[in-house]
Amino acid sequence: MCPITGAFCQTVQEEPRMAWEDFVTVMTEGNDEEEGMDEVLMERLEELYGNPMDINEVGKEDLDVLPFLSEEQVDGILRYREKNGRMESLGELMMVDGLGKKEREMLRMFVKVDEGAQLKRDRQDRTLKEMLKYGKNEAVWRTDVPFYKKAGYILTDEEGVRKKMNKVYRGDRFHHSFRYAFSGMKHVLAGVQMEKDAGESGIDYVTGYVMLKDVGCVKCAVLGNYRVSFGKGLAINSGMKFGKMMMLSTMDRMDAGFMKHSSMSESGYFTGGATTLQFGNWQFSAFGSYRKGDGTYATDSMGMSSLKTDGLHRTQLEWSKKGNLGIRNFGGNVHWEHKQLRLSATAVWTHLDVPLMPKYNTKASAYRLYNASGQNFMVGSVAYAYRYKSLTISGETALSNTEKQNGMASLNFLRWQMNSSNLLMLIGRFYGAKFVSLNGKSFGENSLVQNEDGVFVGWRSRSFRNLELEAYIDAMYFPWLKQGVSSSSYGMEGMMQALYSPNRRWSLLARYRLKSKQLDFKMDTKSKTQTMLCYDTHHTFNLQLNCTLSSFLSLRTSATGTLIRFGTNPDETGYAVGENIRWQHPKTKCRVDLGITYFNTDTYNARVYNYEPSLLYTFGSTSYYDQGIRTTLLASLPIFKNKLFLYAKFGMTKYFNRDTISSDLELIDANHRKDLQLQARWLF
Repeated sequence: MCPITGAFCQTVQEEPRMAWEDFVTVMTEGNDEEEGMDEVLMERLEELYGNPMDINEVGKEDLDVLPFLSEEQVDGILRYREKNGRMESLGELMMVDGLGKKEREMLRMFVKVDEGAQLKRDRQDRTLKEMLKYGKNEAVWRTDVPFYKKAGYILTDEEGVRKKMNKVYRGDRFHHSFRYAFSGMKHVLAGVQMEKDAGESGIDYVTGYVMLKDVGCVKCAVLGNYRVSFGKGLAINSGMKFGKMMMLSTMDRMDAGFMKHSSMSESGYFTGGATTLQFGNWQFSAFGSYRKGDGTYATDSMGMSSLKTDGLHRTQLEWSKKGNLGIRNFGGNVHWEHKQLRLSATAVWTHLDVPLMPKYNTKASAYRLYNASGQNFMVGSVAYAYRYKSLTISGETALSNTEKQNGMASLNFLRWQMNSSNLLMLIGRFYGAKFVSLNGKSFGENSLVQNEDGVFVGWRSRSFRNLELEAYIDAMYFPWLKQGVSSSSYGMEGMMQALYSPNRRWSLLARYRLKSKQLDFKMDTKSKTQTMLCYDTHHTFNLQLNCTLSSFLSLRTSATGTLIRFGTNPDETGYAVGENIRWQHPKTKCRVDLGITYFNTDTYNARVYNYEPSLLYTFGSTSYYDQGIRTTLLASLPIFKNKLFLYAKFGMTKYFNRDTISSDLELIDANHRKDLQLQARWLF
């Protein structure tokens, strides 16, 4: 949750910015709850929320960061500004062709109208001294205090730790993190992040970066830790991944390039240097990286059986996996665009100091046959995008060339803006089972760009006043085996959603989602146990009512239900109902959120997900299972002239049908758990 900053003129004050929590809820609509939201994307957007861009100064690259804007809407904003000159208020967004009510409300969160003083300082010819003088600084500190002790912290004497090295956590149960970020008038960016996870001994993660943007022919240059995304992400994408419904707007995103790594995520980034040079319609990019990664050594070889990406080093076993794998990455990209046509070519080479050697010598592990193996990995791709009036086509095709595997992947989009109210999209993907891209991440059902074919059809309509309809259907085929699936298999996902918002005071969202994929099902017969493929079908229902009672008080009521059917197993059901009450002073921005959720599920498999307000730069859906109640209290208090802010969140979960929580080292010998999170933010 980020405090609202920036001044708006009188004509805009009657339309306040959407609350950050409401925006996060919109962003998660249609996403896979098990995957959660993209932390890198959300952190980047929350930084912009706290430091809105000047609508009169933003360029195409700045607006492309916002995932809810389509290519046509971005161009519409720029054309309006070019034709009419400087915007005097954000109310003029209503005059931009193709910009709907929903996009306007979300856009207002990330842009502002600068009254003029900052404009004089934001000239392109500023010196480094002036950039440092007028730059913005942000420091955020956070600590988590659990009011319970897990089983992993019980053994505290040195002798007990030595005897059970992998049955005890090396550090205390508190989590600490610190981040500092500097922005020098959009041209110089720098930052440092540090973190200690609960159970770790001392600060375990330190990262930093320095970045230059739009200085002469240097479009971007970065030293330190950074992320890379080119094309549609088949060859390389360590940046962000959008949900399926969000692709209706973001399919045109192409060649995002280099981004700073300001996240607390301890994987998926590069360490070294990168630069992009621009000469007219051409852009040339190159990067190099070397960093240590975590991996698990195979017991019977000198290779790695798997990579470890969670960043946790709590036990001696987890500590032994830290930094035992050197990862080198080199690559480049050439990008050309002219009017409505864009072309891009990317090449990435990865070398591991220790070879990957996944095991696939048993029937249960046969699905790993085409997993990444070896030491050297090469991926090349070509991407394109072309728009003609209301029709847009784009895509990327990539080839991998490794020591043992050679494959192809292709992703192609077709979008038709039928009229001002209706949008139709078709997405086709072919990810070969032999295609290997260690750094790839793109649209699809699987976390890897591999072993998946599919056709997606999506539709969005605003033909009815105050009513927005969205729907999609995605048919999937997996040609090779998967974990828990002993042959090629099929799957299908569909979603229908309606959002009714007659005015700014209240809105109603209703959504139904169906996901069904084939899994191995063991059926006992008189003679033997037979394994066959059966559809594991999940039905999910969501209702959410948002109501603003006054300028001080607002309510959000939600209900979620799940029904699971698999083979001849009994149906599994679960539901959760919750209420969130928000009080906020319209002038001081003091804020309090009180949330309460009751949940009841038959099994862990039938768990339900729900987003709850949290601290700055903290994201993720909360899962509920078994029977119990969850209460949260979140407070935000500005201390000094909107420069110093304090945040606190207290949460308690109590189960009615169990005496312990979790298992193994995470075991809590009680039917409830209480946590306190504290955070301070200083702007200077």
